[in-house]
Amino acid sequence: MNIGILTTNQITDDQRLMEAAINKGHQPTLLDLRKISIELSPGLPSIYYENEDVTKKFKAIIPRLNVSFTDYGINVLQQFICARVYVSETPEALRLGRDKLKCLQYLLEKGLPFPDTGIAYSNENFSSIISHLKTPVVVKLIESTEGTGVFLAKSKKELENMIKTFGLLGASFLVQEFVEEAAGEDVRAFVVGGRVVASMRRKSQDSDFRANVSLGGHSFQEKLTGEEERVVLAATQSIGVNVAGVDFVRSKRGPLLLEINVSPDFTGEQGIESITGYDVASAIIDFAVEQANNFQKSHITSGLLKLDSRFLSSIVSS
Repeated sequence: MNIGILTTNQITDDQRLMEAAINKGHQPTLLDLRKISIELSPGLPSIYYENEDVTKKFKAIIPRLNVSFTDYGINVLQQFICARVYVSETPEALRLGRDKLKCLQYLLEKGLPFPDTGIAYSNENFSSIISHLKTPVVVKLIESTEGTGVFLAKSKKELENMIKTFGLLGASFLVQEFVEEAAGEDVRAFVVGGRVVASMRRKSQDSDFRANVSLGGHSFQEKLTGEEERVVLAATQSIGVNVAGVDFVRSKRGPLLLEINVSPDFTGEQGIESITGYDVASAIIDFAVEQANNFQKSHITSGLLKLDSRFLSSIVSS
């Protein structure tokens, strides 16, 4: 199968996906998002890669988009959908996963657990939220990633200073309950196609309250409890994402969801493939190929039904 991997230069992960696809007999191509152009013409959606028409070249598209390329990446994915090419993630799921607040609202609607969180349009209206949250509290930029843009305010004075600073910069942020018993430690569950395929615990190696591997945290293979797995899968289902890294902390109240990463890394010395020994890349390829085949069959069936309907109509009219 011809598979397009829509990338923004996640080199190591891209190479693993390429290797996995080739080993399974497929023909993968890396598509640098920045080299793609699209043309919208009624009834004829077109996609070009380095000015070559690739609209019908691929049977499946797997998106691997960095945060800063989300908007254009979503537009390109929608164009492939218009051209009736299978994409392994919907634009809606990627958009929700990248909007931390909206994602939490979807979790809230489904009754899923996460730390108490607040946001306000203006600095002045944070006072009621501050009064409900005990310090220390976590302050997160809406578009934070890999622990960057995430801060700990140890007192109300520190929190007020952060709010004023972010307000001056025009940055969107939220404040969140700090789960003290889980400081410096969290769990990453990797989900592919409605199944937890691997999981690991991440632990800070210093006094940092963040456990992110990108910030020096170390990882350890970890087995989820039945309740943790249920919560993780319900979280991915709530926003409709197929491949995700779901982060949560273990609290006295049970698992509390932190975020859903819709383009999670899986390689590296402390990455989930190395730590667990599970072939995540192959799982992603297998899922995309299976779904692309189902997608193709459904369109063939739909086309035949339309032909049958037209044929019957012509008989009746004659």
